[in-house]
Amino acid sequence: MTTAHPQPTPSSPLSALAKRWWLALAIPLALAVVGYMLGAAKAPIYTAEARTTVGSGNISAGAITGFPQATQQMAANYARWVNDRGVEGKGDIPAGTEVTASPIPDSNVIRIEAKSPDKEAAVQSAQKAADDLAEAVNSKKGESDPAVTLQQLNKVASDWGQAKAASEAANTTAQRAIGADRPAATVAAAQQRAAQTASRTAVLQAQMDALSEKYRQQISQGSQAANLIVVKPAELAESTKASNQQRYALGGLVLGLGLALLLAVLLDRRNARSGRRAEAVVVGRHGQGGQHEVDVLRDHGATRGDEA
Repeated sequence: MTTAHPQPTPSSPLSALAKRWWLALAIPLALAVVGYMLGAAKAPIYTAEARTTVGSGNISAGAITGFPQATQQMAANYARWVNDRGVEGKGDIPAGTEVTASPIPDSNVIRIEAKSPDKEAAVQSAQKAADDLAEAVNSKKGESDPAVTLQQLNKVASDWGQAKAASEAANTTAQRAIGADRPAATVAAAQQRAAQTASRTAVLQAQMDALSEKYRQQISQGSQAANLIVVKPAELAESTKASNQQRYALGGLVLGLGLALLLAVLLDRRNARSGRRAEAVVVGRHGQGGQHEVDVLRDHGATRGDEA
């Protein structure tokens, strides 16, 4: 009577990999090195950074409550002026370069970043965006600066004085022409000149009144203008080169572990199939009397599986 022996079956995936531990070392390490080299060869993206700050201006407490809160709000508003089309959409950003601006929380500092595959382009774009933003903000300061309004008022007042004198002289000339019984053409020309100078005087008078009112309001309310200053010139902040290398190396390591596990399972199943075929050949050739030889083949197949 023969004794029943269990048929050889494949091991679990982890057991198969444990028998062939060298696969778990060689393949992942090799693919990690390949991934690292691919990451190093990939063109990195460089990031340059510049910083501006909303400086101290003539901000009255009646206009905005609290200078720190006012400058933080201004920094957030000014940061929106910067986008991929440049400052205020001027469209002077190089192709392939991304420019963004954001306020640093709880501060009056604006961070301007430029990202580009070209290191020099990133630095230049960040610096240009910072300079353009400062120029744009400071140029609009004159719209609410009392000193600028006063200069405009002085100029208009001077022009008004000259126009007033010219108007009075033209009126005198016209009256004399009428009194002296001059020709009609001469009188008409003098009257036309008087009307033109009077019209110019009226226009300048209206401009002077408007500027005077604007100046009085700015003095009484205080100006909400604040200087924007570049406090940190653009410089290279980071690049994706190191992160590319790390990401690709990690991907190669994970892929290598998966391939090692798959290869170990395939080898283990191949050995199991080889052992079953050998048993079938022996049993068919020797019948029941070949059971001892089958046991020897199974032991030999198990040993080969361990070695593989």
